[in-house]
Parts: sequence; C-alpha cells; structure tokens
Amino acid sequence: MKAIQAITLRKLKMQPKSPYHCDLSSEEFVAFSDIERRNHPSIIKVILENKEGLVDGLPHLIYVSREMCPKHPHHYKAGALNVLTRVSGAMTNAPFILNVDCDMYANNSQIVFHAMCLLLGCKNGQDFAFAQSPQIFHDGLKDDPLGNQLVATQKYLGEGISGLQGPYYSGTGCFHRRKFLYGLWPDGCMETGGRSPNCGLRQSFGHSKEFSKTVERILSGLSGKADCPYDLSSSAEAANQVADCGYECGTSWGTKNGWIYGYTSEDVLTGLKIHARGWRSAECKPDPPAFLGCSPSGGPASLTQQKRWVTGLLEILFSKNNPFIATLTAKLQFRQCLAYMYILSWGLRLIPELCYTALPAYCIIANSHFLPKVEGTSLLDTSSSLCHLQPSLST
Repeated sequence: MKAIQAITLRKLKMQPKSPYHCDLSSEEFVAFSDIERRNHPSIIKVILENKEGLVDGLPHLIYVSREMCPKHPHHYKAGALNVLTRVSGAMTNAPFILNVDCDMYANNSQIVFHAMCLLLGCKNGQDFAFAQSPQIFHDGLKDDPLGNQLVATQKYLGEGISGLQGPYYSGTGCFHRRKFLYGLWPDGCMETGGRSPNCGLRQSFGHSKEFSKTVERILSGLSGKADCPYDLSSSAEAANQVADCGYECGTSWGTKNGWIYGYTSEDVLTGLKIHARGWRSAECKPDPPAFLGCSPSGGPASLTQQKRWVTGLLEILFSKNNPFIATLTAKLQFRQCLAYMYILSWGLRLIPELCYTALPAYCIIANSHFLPKVEGTSLLDTSSSLCHLQPSLST
C-alpha cells in the first residue's frame, strides 16, 4: 500500500514535457469521440478496481458522466448527485456516501474515521442520518469582511443547533447514510402508495431490477451486493441504465428520494426533508479541519454567490416545504424549525441590517446619535446600583 502511494506521488510530481493527446479512435476513448457537452449518452469507465477486495487497498475509482439530452431537464447539481447515488448503488452499494464539491479537498487524513465514529457510535446505530463538516476556506480574506465564509454563522448557530436535531446539510463535506437518502423513516416504513413492496420499490426507484435489489438490501439493513462481485464490469450495464436521463421519469427521485429538485438551494431542502422525517445529524469538526475550499475573493463574485444562496433560501421559505409546515405535519422539532427559519429568512433581514449599519455614518454626517448618551447621572446611578446588587444576588 505504501509503495503504491509512493509511486503515485512520484508520478504526480513529475512534470510532463508536452501535453498528452488522447487517441479518441482507440477502444479506450471511443466513447468520448463525436459527442456534445449537452447531448451525449452516459459514459462510465472503471479507472481503478480493487479486484482482490483488500481492506487496506486503494478503493475503486470510477468515472461517471450521466446522459445529457436537451429534451430532459438535468436538474444541475441535485440531478448529478442522484445519478452518482444510483450508479454507486448499482456497482458497489456501500452504506455510506461522501459528498465533496469540486472546489474543496480533504485536509484531514483521519476524517473518515472521525465521521464513522459518529455514524457508527450512536446509541442505536441509526440516530444520525449524516455527519456534516463545516465549510472552512484556506484562501479567504482576514476577518471575513465580505461575509462569504460564514464564520459567525458556523461558529455560533452551527454549534448551537447540534443540541437539537443537528446541523444543516450544507451541500459539501458531508457523510450520508444511503438508506436515509432513499426516504426511510425512523419506524422503518417506506411510502409505497398501497402497492406491493417490490412494485413500490420499482415505482419509487426506477424500473432497473438490479438496482431495485440493491435498494431492498440497503433498506433491510444489509450492505453491499448479494453476489459481492469483484468484477465491476458485470454491473456496467445496470450502471449505464440508471444513469440515463429518462430513468427518473415517473419515479420519486427528486421529490421523496435523493436530492430534492426544483430549488436553487437543494442542499438545505434535502437536509430539511431528512430532519422532517425525525432523523438527526451530527457535526464533524475535527482538528485540523476536515475539508478546505476556495471562497470568492472579490466583492462582485461574493455578491453573485450570496444572491444565489438567498434566492434558493427564499424559494424554500415561501413554498410548501416551509419548516413550520414540516413541524405541524411531520417530525421536525419546533426549535429546529426556528433554526431553519433563521437561515431561510436571511434575504428578508438584509434591508434592516443595511439600514442599521448605515446609522453610524449618518449620525457622523448629521452630528446626531441613535444610542443613549452616557452623560446623564441617572444612567451612571443605575449602573452603580446594579454593580452593588450583584454580590447579594449571587449569595
């Protein structure tokens, strides 16, 4: 294992003398020839396979490109994650899923162990639906003047709601239990609409028989695949089938299963749906930080990013997925509902906050004040009385 890692590091450090040009006519790259970015079939390539099944060996490395067609909506990031969930279920069916954005990287080599201690060490083994690591940026400006690093929100609000149902799902740096992404409730029930279990699974998760078998194993508390194939090529046909753009038609993907569609902030809504079923989440905050990412360094880029966030949060606030509705009709705790309302109303607080921050500048220009002056003796007498009263109250 160490020898393989050393060889890999040496290869990465070697600078190529000239760019490597792929021969698209070869059998290995023929799938990438004559394709368009927004119109191409699904492409799945096994780059590295752990055929021996070694515990300390390198994991599987699989390239997945879902089918894209102009006639079918691709649902952006949520659609891509749902495809990856189905493909990984068809090929390996691992019980846990790690979600990391392309602009973030692992900073703590022990992060998997930290997350598994939380997910596997809870009381009944099913308390935590996911373990969320806070978003920390390595290239951010000092003191976060643009507010795009969310330092204050993660430090105070993030740690505070850990005592409720847990932190929000922030879209990256998160370890998920696969069964909870499949819409499982705490009582072990699934919504089948009155149909038989097998028919209900196919109706909810798609018409692939091979993938339905893996879903049934995960929901029954098992992991992996029944035949445990070490040859991933045997699962390639099922993986390509579930990666088709029309596979989700008539299913519950994007509504009850997986990442939720129709909203810009699909990550917050997906976490809200999981919490509404009664599940909890855990905050994974090791030292050093688990993951580091890049944040916009300029004002216009930060405004564009925050505009997208605010738009997505307001979409959830003024929709049927409002946290108050989930509290009344589902199992979202009331205090967790208030925590969700705090972030969902972010856009509504911008105007009052802007006015408040402009008050000091206005007072300097107008030679006025908006806070009480300290000149009055009554204020000093009151403060002195409170200081003398504190020791007697403590006894």
